[in-house]
Amino acid sequence: MEYRTLGRTALEVSAIGIGAWQLSGPLTLDGKDDGFPDVGQDEVIRLIHGCEDLGINFIDAAEIYGAGEGERRAGQALQGRREKWIISSKFGLRQGVRGERIVDVSPHTIQTSLEGSLKRLQTDYVDIYLFHAPPNQLLIDESKAVLDNLKQQGKLRFYGISTNDENILRQLAESSSVDVVMFSQSLVTYLPEVLNIIKQYNLGGLVRGALQGGLLSGKYFHTKPSLAQEDIRRSWMSTLRTEKYSVLEKYIPEGSSMVALALRYLLDFDTTHTIVLGGKSLEDYQAALRALDLPPLEPETKAALETLRHKLQGFYWRSQFKQKAVAKLKKLLVR
Repeated sequence: MEYRTLGRTALEVSAIGIGAWQLSGPLTLDGKDDGFPDVGQDEVIRLIHGCEDLGINFIDAAEIYGAGEGERRAGQALQGRREKWIISSKFGLRQGVRGERIVDVSPHTIQTSLEGSLKRLQTDYVDIYLFHAPPNQLLIDESKAVLDNLKQQGKLRFYGISTNDENILRQLAESSSVDVVMFSQSLVTYLPEVLNIIKQYNLGGLVRGALQGGLLSGKYFHTKPSLAQEDIRRSWMSTLRTEKYSVLEKYIPEGSSMVALALRYLLDFDTTHTIVLGGKSLEDYQAALRALDLPPLEPETKAALETLRHKLQGFYWRSQFKQKAVAKLKKLLVR
């Protein structure tokens, strides 16, 4: 296993980490699926214990995942092992009593959310605590005061935000209100200003979306996705022309895999401290770790992948826009 220093936190995190969303089971918010098919608690515990044996020491959860089920399962798996793990969780997105999505990161909710997460995780503290939605820009100082107080109490060690918004990230950085940022990056998604802010302020960088919801896994290059009803990806991936992404295959190193290539590409960035994967089995993580066996990509390969990224990024966002427009039109016609 390779370990990297998580920015100015000085925490040593495994280059590959566990994402708990896909391990949290189905969830419905506002009548729409917002989770994944249930792999079961026993499989989650087996996966986490197996990942520990592989050297993985980072796990990311959130109060919204499975309406708390993700944290409960992680907490169960980490009993008697807490000191070996770096735990991150997120606050501000919750399921309401009527199944509605609640977005609320206001300062007065932070401690209540954290106490709930600590109870479900069966721990006294989290190493990293992240905004799961952008804070009110007028209340950043007040939020910082709450988070600093919780830090003094020993209930969290560092805090930050999960965001792709460079403007809110810079505002938080300028007010010393962020230690760690979780952001999207892949062979399709690239956020140059977010990367610049991470470097400028020596922030911890947690990469999510590394396989672009499975598009970059190679599974769907020649086979159309067949996803379960409760899989959140079903709404957008089922109609996507996933074969478009097969152009990446030619850059897979001999004897390797598309997953390894996609992760090696990200590991070559100095802003990548850990890649948070959403694997659903121990085998997924074993396959991911093969990226560490690959040497850094050659400059020519990187340049070619950058050129492809521009093309694939445009295709991806045009597809997303088209699907949203069609959905909006259908709603209007129903009315």
